[in-house]
Amino acid sequence: MNAITEPFSAALILLRVLSFAPAAPYDVAQAVERALPLQDGVITSSGADTPLRPRVRSSHAYLRAMIDEALLRSGTFRTIVAAIEATNGIIYVEHGACIHNLRACLALDVTAAADYRILRVTVDARQPDWDVMASIGHELRHALEVLENSALTDMASIYLFYAQTRHAKDQPFETRAAVDAGNAVRNEVGSFARGRLN
Repeated sequence: MNAITEPFSAALILLRVLSFAPAAPYDVAQAVERALPLQDGVITSSGADTPLRPRVRSSHAYLRAMIDEALLRSGTFRTIVAAIEATNGIIYVEHGACIHNLRACLALDVTAAADYRILRVTVDARQPDWDVMASIGHELRHALEVLENSALTDMASIYLFYAQTRHAKDQPFETRAAVDAGNAVRNEVGSFARGRLN
């Protein structure tokens, strides 16, 4: 893939360069304010009846572009996002660092606002594009695991849910479904790119 045969890659490179300003601290109150309808500073109940689109969001221009690209290139990614759209969840995907030197992670805290659960995924956006898309897909699958279980409404319940899957205390939480989703997204993105070059 080069800039001549794929003009989108040049735009992504420019977007990547321009979007690496220091990340602002994540402010849950601001996220809730942006996500939910407010009237005089109070969340209105009518907001629960209004579908919020998109449910997967980012304030980081490059990550938004990677989400859009993954939606175009990967059926697995589209399926995960469609499933998230059918839940009461809103997921913010933002650039940052994770513990255990992971490329991406789902924060275990959840913010309840009106009838919604707001989750945060952190991604190291300095990876190659296909790894960024696969990492987002992997973490969105984790987010879907949380959103599919209505009992997971706080950090303690999410921690206990994932602690059951951990093999050792010093290892990060992991599920087979998320690993499979990330691998599928990576393969589908790669197949799409190879198909465009042929």
